[in-house]
Amino acid sequence: MNNLAVLQFDLASYNESEKTFDAALINIEKNAGKAAMQYAIVQNNRAMLYQTIGRYDQADAILKQAIEIAEKLGDSKSKNGLKFLSNHALLYQQMGRYESADSIYQTMERRLGKTNPDYASMLNSQAALYMLMGKEDKVEELLKKSQSIFKTSYGGESLPFAKSTSDLGTFYRYKERYNDAQTLLDKALIIREKSLGTDHPLFVQSQEDIAILYWKKKEYDKAYSAYKSVMDKSVSFIDRYFASMSEAEKSKYWDVLSPRFQRFYNFAIEASTSLPSVLRDMYEYQMATKALLLSATNRIKRNILASGNKELIRDYNVWIDQKETLARYYQYSKDELKEQKINLDSMTLAANAMERKLSELSKEFVAGYGGKSAGFEQIKSSLAENEAVVELIRVSKYDQKFTADARYAALVITRQTELPRLVVLDNGAQLDTRYAKFYRNAIQQRIQDDHSYEQYWKRIADALGDKTVVYLSPDGVYNQINVNTLKQPDGAYVIKTYDLVTLGNSRDLLALKNKKKTTPAKKALLLGFPDYGSKDIAALPATKIEIEGINRTLKAAGYVANSFMQKTASESNLKVANSPTVMHIATHGYFLKDVEVTGTGFGVHMENATENPLLRSGLILTGGGKTVNGQQEPSLRSNDNGVLTAYEAMNLNLQGTSLVVLSACETGLGEVKAGEGVYGLQRAFQVAGAEALVMSLWKVDDAATQLLMTNFYTSWIKLGDKHKAFKQAQLQLMAKYKEPYYWGAFVMMGM
Repeated sequence: MNNLAVLQFDLASYNESEKTFDAALINIEKNAGKAAMQYAIVQNNRAMLYQTIGRYDQADAILKQAIEIAEKLGDSKSKNGLKFLSNHALLYQQMGRYESADSIYQTMERRLGKTNPDYASMLNSQAALYMLMGKEDKVEELLKKSQSIFKTSYGGESLPFAKSTSDLGTFYRYKERYNDAQTLLDKALIIREKSLGTDHPLFVQSQEDIAILYWKKKEYDKAYSAYKSVMDKSVSFIDRYFASMSEAEKSKYWDVLSPRFQRFYNFAIEASTSLPSVLRDMYEYQMATKALLLSATNRIKRNILASGNKELIRDYNVWIDQKETLARYYQYSKDELKEQKINLDSMTLAANAMERKLSELSKEFVAGYGGKSAGFEQIKSSLAENEAVVELIRVSKYDQKFTADARYAALVITRQTELPRLVVLDNGAQLDTRYAKFYRNAIQQRIQDDHSYEQYWKRIADALGDKTVVYLSPDGVYNQINVNTLKQPDGAYVIKTYDLVTLGNSRDLLALKNKKKTTPAKKALLLGFPDYGSKDIAALPATKIEIEGINRTLKAAGYVANSFMQKTASESNLKVANSPTVMHIATHGYFLKDVEVTGTGFGVHMENATENPLLRSGLILTGGGKTVNGQQEPSLRSNDNGVLTAYEAMNLNLQGTSLVVLSACETGLGEVKAGEGVYGLQRAFQVAGAEALVMSLWKVDDAATQLLMTNFYTSWIKLGDKHKAFKQAQLQLMAKYKEPYYWGAFVMMGM
């Protein structure tokens, strides 16, 4: 079974390989025990699988287990024991632990022997490490030595020989020795095609190596031809592997795959002047993969709940319960959980396993993840004469390797354009840092900002021409600024020039345009003015007026509105909500950018929050004061601690909810991930099912917010269009409060 799993792994049948490895481990544990060398061998091989698909933490844990077994058996110097060590060094290398990797490599020549194929594999890995460490003078010698050993051991048509040949060719390309690189990369491609076929990830990697070579030689036609095949196959890999992965596992695999898309976008920007058609592909690949993880999660959830499959829905509810339990346990440190004999890691793995099962069982209801279901022509033809789409892409700069710099590519589509129009903002790193800081300071200090429009919007505005309706799909820092608040040279704000609709992916425009006008269920849940139970949290009296006013407005329009304030504005009342048409929450929000404190606060232990931005943002509800400051003891029996973290908000049932309004400070903030949006409350409520979301980008004024929200609901009832109503409410507020600090804090995203 182990050998079958290795074969499946070599054939890139990753999902099947994982299942076979798991089955092999069960058999070995039953017959030989978990301390047997056979068990260690399977764990080592399973670690190589996890390493390939980006699950480095899991690979690290089971490789350590394999090494420990070998040491206890006295086999640490055997062929298997040494292979485990060499593989661990490679894993450390991929995890960025370069010194740890190098210290292992330094000991391996003497232990493996100079003609051993395992030594040749190690030399390959060591060469890659030295590239990362800037020791380029040692790389060529190592790769040539590796190539020679593999040729002697396996022959000049073997896959190991192809690996070292490919790596040497890539090194020559990096050093701009293009003729030498061409010979080697072509040879590696031929070997891999003969052995693996044209759909294997290693063959596709060879194709990309050649595409990059042609790109750097400025032979754009040849590069484009190779790259087109590479990118289409990469999109197909998403469909092939995502179905049997949890979201965490999808995220790790996407971390492995996404740099290829970034490299292609760099190529497309450079080649577009001589090959304009590449911009169509750039746009369509971005549509296929932007917010990919969010889209995959939502699609699975939506299809499970609509499937009618009782067993599947029951398993889904079990998984939600598992996540609620985990949310309780995140309040404790790992030592505290250990004292209570609770294994957080095993529970997390169990929840991931259940999610993986759901993902796989639901695949019959899921019509692909990354498939290019929407194309440029569809988007273009859906636009009216006065409309445009702006798809923003944050692109990490790639020369012969990635650099610390970035740029923003804006692809502008109108009904009249034959191809997307490209606008490149080359100062991406400054837009992310220096200019973003200036923008926020100008907003919060209410001072004149004559610079941000020039930096963030002017060149895009020039490409828009006379268009008045703009569908904006932001990326990177554009998730953290409100374009409407940028001041044009004539003194008018952008909000006066355009009707701006913000979408997570411009593909969503088709759903927005095709949305049938139906009579909503007219159910609303309004929650605000909580009793925080502590003087440490300032009361928000304007939220009482806000909730009461919205309640009257909605009831007059025929809504059944459930209103919760003071003692009833609780976490438990929010969690029992069942797909209200409108959910409005008026309270304090928070986002902890960096976790520098220890202990428990905001309802989580900070060691758990460090790596998970969904545990660092949330809403403060009734009784939340003592939880925020760490004075309230956590409970294993209840999650109702007065703080709703974004992690918990993901589990709300908001399928069919037209709008969620988070009338609180900084609810739009979170950890920005290029191509995936903002990990925080924004993502949590989108995962929960909200079609559209209103959130804030900075600390808001209590009275101004109350007026904005009251005007918004009044206009929405009258106009029947939430986007137009939201803009009108902002303009009404601008008449009273001139500075964007007051009227521009909130943004609306979604359909």
